[in-house]
Amino acid sequence: MFTRFHDDPLRIQKQLQQSTDIGRYVMNVPGNNGDKPLYFEDPHIRLTKWGGNLRTNTVNLESDLKGLSRSLNRDCKSTNNYIDKSAISMSMQYAETPSFVDETRASHPAFEYRELPNQRWDFPLMDPQLNVCKQFENNLSTRILEKDHYKTNSEYYQKKQVFN
Repeated sequence: MFTRFHDDPLRIQKQLQQSTDIGRYVMNVPGNNGDKPLYFEDPHIRLTKWGGNLRTNTVNLESDLKGLSRSLNRDCKSTNNYIDKSAISMSMQYAETPSFVDETRASHPAFEYRELPNQRWDFPLMDPQLNVCKQFENNLSTRILEKDHYKTNSEYYQKKQVFN
């Protein structure tokens, strides 16, 4: 029996469990309906966990995508050919069930069942062309206007003296 804390059998078992839990969750995730979950055709329900991208041979497929299935080189084309060393995997086939939600706006829009076409020929409450022309001058340069109407003090005093 070892006396070191690192070699404790329960501690080793716990470390192995923690290091492999990530892969176990993908493989042993609880499904919806046993080992073959149902695929609903409703567009608002997304496939999760067992999802639509789960494939067979997932471990070798991930290793191949990371480049672990071939040696790292760029000189030898025969050993670096990804087609020869690709992992063989297939998509999972799920049983399909029809949607249980009726999308009435998509399947039976309201304009198909109305007798009159959807045209609004009523007169608006207010005239839309009422404020097309503005009633005051806008976009004027006040700087130029002040220059044009500026009066010097000398002109003011001259006029004042004329009146006296």
